[in-house]
Amino acid sequence: MHKVCIKVSQVSPEPEPRRDVSRGTMPRPPRFTIRAASALTGINQNTLRAWERRHGLVRPERTPKGYRLYSDDDIERLRLIQRALQEGVTIGRVREYLDEPGIIERLRQGGDLVPASPAQGTRLVEVSLASAGLSGTTTIRVPANGHPDGAEQPLTAFAGQIEQAALRFDRAALERTFSRAVGLYSLRQAFYHALAPALTRVGQRYLDNLADVATEHFLTAFARERLLSALAGLRPLHQQPRALFACVPGEQHEIMLMLLSLEVGLEGVSALYLGANTPIEAVERVAAAAGSRAVAVSATLALPQDAVLQLRDRLAALPRRPRLMVGGPAAWKNRAWLEANGIEALSLEPDEAGAQVLRAIGRD
Repeated sequence: MHKVCIKVSQVSPEPEPRRDVSRGTMPRPPRFTIRAASALTGINQNTLRAWERRHGLVRPERTPKGYRLYSDDDIERLRLIQRALQEGVTIGRVREYLDEPGIIERLRQGGDLVPASPAQGTRLVEVSLASAGLSGTTTIRVPANGHPDGAEQPLTAFAGQIEQAALRFDRAALERTFSRAVGLYSLRQAFYHALAPALTRVGQRYLDNLADVATEHFLTAFARERLLSALAGLRPLHQQPRALFACVPGEQHEIMLMLLSLEVGLEGVSALYLGANTPIEAVERVAAAAGSRAVAVSATLALPQDAVLQLRDRLAALPRRPRLMVGGPAAWKNRAWLEANGIEALSLEPDEAGAQVLRAIGRD
């Protein structure tokens, strides 16, 4: 059994839309389907519909056929709504609450300023910051009959809760904890700073004989399921994939490549993840049919040089000549060989690798 090791970098807030240098104009800001909005915020799709229909909290655009399309501003507002609910504000009062002076700015900053107008049915409690590695206390607002468990907490705390849920094989707790992390922070941050550290620690527990291999499989399967759901939801409507992602033949380690595909998808680019152990012929066939501009493959333990060269030559023969890029630890170790053969090696940092792919398709 291999050790699960995920390199985590500091994740900054989602960047502004990048300029399309191939056209010299700003591309249309990303729009997300309700499935994508649910994946990005951790809010159930039925809840999103109810918040729109009953409370008018968010008004997404509609396609001619009536499908909802959420903007970046809509996604941010949904996160602000969740933070307000965490403070004990009732759903019926959220809209009025967000209109109060200074509230949106405070919620964006994650500050601990007490709201100007107390929410009905809530109370103030003082909690210690020791669990976050800080000294002192802070004041938070919780339901009158509740407790501070629903208060905002650092992502490191979510990572610990995810790990413990995995050790208990508690799927419900795992779903609940990860969804809260997504809602309070972002999908990207929840993956990198909550789920990824938990995966690493569970893998280390297995190597140290402190946990069964089933625990690692359980949590890895959950991560893969959530990533696949997010990737499917992020695909822009009616757009062929401009970037393809696939594991080289024989490669079964796919989480890092899926995270890279997520990075690109979050930029509003149509990205298609093909899966583990993908035949070279399949990659070429999809790239040709879709007219993709970039193909990123991953190699973790070993780099199959013959297969990579074969893929390079096949892609070069296509009309669009998509750029081949290779990532993963094995690729990085052999980056001098890749560059000598005209193939770009992807950074091990997900955000930097994502920027490389975006440049390859004409986004900068």
